[in-house]
Amino acid sequence: MKHSKKLKYSVLVGSIVAAFPAITLAQAAQDKNVQRVVVTGSNIKRVDQETASPVQVLSRQEIEQSGAQTVAQILDNLTSNDRGAISDLGGTNSWASGATGVSLRNLGTGATLVLLNGRRLSSYGFADGLQSNFVNIDSIPSDVIERVEILKDGASAIYGSDAVAGVVNIITRKNYRGVGVKASAQQSLKRSFLDRERKASIIGGIGDFEADGYNAFAHLEVYSRGKFTDRQVRPLLPDWFIRMNPDRDATSTGSIPGNYVGRYPANYHDPALAGKSINVAAPGCAPENLRGGLCFYDYWQDTLARAPAERVTFLGSGRLRLSGDTVAYGELQLAKTRNNYNTAPPRSNVTGVPLSWYDSISGKMQYFTDPKLPVGHPNNPYDFPIGLNYRFADDRDMFKNVGSSEQFRALAGIQGASFGWEWDGAIGHMGSKARQRQHLYRDRYGYYDAIVSGAYKFGQQNDRALLETMFPEMGSHGEYRQTFLDFKANRELFMLGGGPLQLATGVDLRHESFEHQSSDNVQAARIVQFSGVKINGSRKVAAAFLELGAPFTKQLEASFAVRGDKVIDGAGAVVPKLGLRYTVNDMLMVRGTVSKGFRAPSLPETGNGGASWFNNGYNDPKRCAAATELRNILNTGNAADKNLALTAYGLGCSVSFPSAVTPNPDLKPEYTNSFTAGLVLQPIRALSFTLDYYNIKRRDEIAVKSIDQTLANEDRLAGLVERDPLTSQDLDIARRAFELSGKTVSFPVGPIRTIAAQYENYGKSRVSGIDLDAKARWNLGEAGTLNLGLELNRQFKYQSWDSFAKTYTENYVGYRDKPRTRAVAKMSWERGPFVAGLRANYTDSTKLAWGVLDSTSSIEGCEDRGVSAGECHIASDTTVDLWTRYAFQPGTTVSANVFNLFDRKAPVKLYPGSSLPLRSRTLMLTVEHKF
Repeated sequence: MKHSKKLKYSVLVGSIVAAFPAITLAQAAQDKNVQRVVVTGSNIKRVDQETASPVQVLSRQEIEQSGAQTVAQILDNLTSNDRGAISDLGGTNSWASGATGVSLRNLGTGATLVLLNGRRLSSYGFADGLQSNFVNIDSIPSDVIERVEILKDGASAIYGSDAVAGVVNIITRKNYRGVGVKASAQQSLKRSFLDRERKASIIGGIGDFEADGYNAFAHLEVYSRGKFTDRQVRPLLPDWFIRMNPDRDATSTGSIPGNYVGRYPANYHDPALAGKSINVAAPGCAPENLRGGLCFYDYWQDTLARAPAERVTFLGSGRLRLSGDTVAYGELQLAKTRNNYNTAPPRSNVTGVPLSWYDSISGKMQYFTDPKLPVGHPNNPYDFPIGLNYRFADDRDMFKNVGSSEQFRALAGIQGASFGWEWDGAIGHMGSKARQRQHLYRDRYGYYDAIVSGAYKFGQQNDRALLETMFPEMGSHGEYRQTFLDFKANRELFMLGGGPLQLATGVDLRHESFEHQSSDNVQAARIVQFSGVKINGSRKVAAAFLELGAPFTKQLEASFAVRGDKVIDGAGAVVPKLGLRYTVNDMLMVRGTVSKGFRAPSLPETGNGGASWFNNGYNDPKRCAAATELRNILNTGNAADKNLALTAYGLGCSVSFPSAVTPNPDLKPEYTNSFTAGLVLQPIRALSFTLDYYNIKRRDEIAVKSIDQTLANEDRLAGLVERDPLTSQDLDIARRAFELSGKTVSFPVGPIRTIAAQYENYGKSRVSGIDLDAKARWNLGEAGTLNLGLELNRQFKYQSWDSFAKTYTENYVGYRDKPRTRAVAKMSWERGPFVAGLRANYTDSTKLAWGVLDSTSSIEGCEDRGVSAGECHIASDTTVDLWTRYAFQPGTTVSANVFNLFDRKAPVKLYPGSSLPLRSRTLMLTVEHKF
C-alpha cells in the first residue's frame, strides 16, 4: 500500500486522514503526476484517501510523540481500543502466556484483524482462552513502522474472517538507504525500578528504488522490560488498596520449618489431649517469623508484580524492478519473545481435603490428598501421623512460569500492470511456536514418596534433582502454521459522471494448522490440580472477492464489495458491503456503510480433543454470605484464627475450581451486521472534523456459558454445576467459629467440583457509539507551526446475550472497564529543528461493578464491605504527557517524553483484586542517528 509523496493535505495533522475530499481532488487535478494509493478497507487504488468507511492513520511522527515503545503501547493510545485484550503483563495464569492481542469495540481479539503491510500475520502458537486464534502484536517491531491505519468499520467483504470490529494495518518502511541506529530508555522518576524499559534498533539499506530500480533493507530491534516484586512495591501501595486487599500484608503458615496441624486421636491415651486440635510451629522457626505460636513466611518477596520481558524482532524487505511496471518483492519477519512470571515457592497444605481437578484427556475427575508425616518420620515428634504445613523454598528461583515464542513470516510476490490491469500476487509461509514451562505444581507420585519416605529433608537444603522429582517441569507447547497464495487485480472499466468505474477482484488460498498440547506428565494426570489440553486441527480455505468503486457524479460515489470464503469440506460464508459518500459542498461530506461480517470458527473451537483449566477468584453465590460471616467471627480470635479467616473467606468469595470444554465440529461462523454513518466537515481550510456513528450486531456467537452466569443460575439448569459434599475443612471452620461466638454458622452447600461445557453458537452481542476526530494546523510564520487534535470515542451500548433469560443483558457501558467516553487531546508546536507537544488522555468515570452479576461491587455489595455509596464508583481519570525533540546536524535527533507530567495518582478502585495503583511520573530519553 503506497502513499504518494507528492500528495499534500493542507488540513491534515500528522498525516491523519481527515481532510475534505474535494480539496484533495482539486490538488490532484493540479498535479498530473499524483499516484493512486490503496487505502485500508479497499482493494481499489484512488487519489483520494477519504472513503465511505472511517479510517484513522497514525503517522510515524505521532507514534514518536506518544512515546510508545511497542506496538501494544501504540494501539493502547487508540480511543477505539477497549484495552480488554490479553496482555503479556498479566499472562501468568493465561493459556496464551507471553503474548498481547488487540480488541476494538469490546468485541475481543477474534473480532479484530491485524495486518502487516496489507496481509495477514501468523496467529500465536497458543489460542486466547483456548478458543480464539489471535496475532501476538509483541512480535512486530515498532521502530520500522511508517504508519498505522485503523479501519473503524467491518471489512469481512474485503479481508474475510475476523474483520468484524475493525482492521489494524501496520505499514512499515518501503525504502531505506544507509544505516540508522536508535536507542531509548525509560524509568519512573519516583522509583527507578518502576516502568523500566529499554529498546535499541538498527536498520541498514542499500539502493534507491526510484533511481536504481532496487532497494533492500534489514531492521533489527531489541526490547527489554524490567521487573519488580510485590514486596518491593508494598511501601508504595495506598491505604485504600490495602483496605481492599488485606492479603497484601498477609504472610503464610506454609513456612520454614513449618507448622504442625491436625488433631490428637479421639482415643488418645492422654484423655486431657484426646480430640484436641494441633496448630503449633515446628522447632527452629526464626524469632522474627514467630507470632502467636505459629511460624510464618512472606511469600510476597518471591512473586513478581511486574514480569520482565525480552524480545528480539527482525524485518527484512526488498524490491526489484524487473521491467517497466513489473516489480518483484520479498519480506521476512522474525521474532523471539520471552516472559518470566516468578511465583512463590509451593507449599504443603495438609487439610485432609482432597485436591481435585478434571482430566479432560481421560474425561475423569482426579483427586490427591496431601500426605501426613507417618509415625517414625524424622520430623514427626508425635506417636500418630501429623500434618506439616511447609514452604519448599530450597531454590526460590526455580519456581517461575516461563512463556516463550518464536514467530516467522516469509513471502515473495510480484506486481505489475498489463492489458489494462494492475495486479499483485504473492506466496508465503508463516508460523508461530509457543512454549510455556514452569516448576510449581507437585507430581502426585514423586511428591508423595519424597514426603512419606523422608527423602525430603525438612528445614534443610535439598538438591535440585529431588526437587525436580517433586515439582517437575511441566506446561504446554503450541504451534500455528499457515501457507498462503493470493492474487488480486484492479482496473478501470468505463467512465461515469464523476470518473471511471473501477473494479478489483482476487482470490486467496490458505492452509492452516494448529496444535496445542500439554506436557506428557500433565496428560498422564500426574500433576496435581493442573488440567490438560490436547487440541489439534487443520483446514484449507478458498476465498474470492469482487469490489466496485462507482463515482456516479462529482458529488456521489458508491462502493460495493462481496466476498465468499469456504472451508474445504466445511462451513462457508458470503458477505457483502455497500458504502456511499456524498459531497454536499466545499465544506461538508456525508458518508455511510452497511455490511455483513463473519468470524470463522477457530481451529481450537472445531478441532479434535478437549481442554480443561482451573478458574480462580470466583464468587460462589451459594457460599459467599456464609464465608463473609465466618471471616468476621474468626477475625475476633487469635493469630491462627485471623489467618484462618482469610481461608474461610476464600472458600466462598474467592473460590477455585476446574472447568472443561470440548470442541464442536458442527459450529457455524459468527455473523455480524454493521452500520456506520458519518460526516467530514471543513469549516475553514486549516480545520477539519470527522464524526462517525457505528452499530455492530453479532449473532451465532461461539462461546460457552460464562462462569458468573452459570453460578447465578445454578438451580435453573440442574447438573451444570457439580458440587462435592461439605469438606472436613468446612466443618472445622464452622466448629471454630462456634467456639468463638456461640453461633452456628456453616456453609449451606459443598464446594464446586467442576463445570463442563461444549462450544455452541448461542451468543449475541451488540455495540454502538460515535468516533470524533478533529484536526487543526496553523502556520504561524516565523513562530513555527501549531497542530491541534482531538480523538474521542463515546460508547452508547454494549450488551451481551443472557442464555438463561433468552434476552440481551442490560447495557454494560458505564460499568467497570467499559467507560462511556475515552478521549485524547493533542497539541504540538514545530519551529525549525525543535518540536514540542502535549497529550492529554481522558477516561470517563464508571460504576465500581463490572456488571449486574457483580454482587460484591454493587451498591448493596459495597455497603456490606464497608464502602459507602459515594465511594462505590471509579472516578474519571486525566493524565498529561509532554514530548520534545531536537534535530541536530548532521543526522542526530534527541527526544524526551515525560509521561504523567503532573504525577496524577491512579484512580481509587474499592474492590478486591484491582490492578496495582503504581502510576507515577516517568521519563523516557531517545537518541537516533542516521549515518
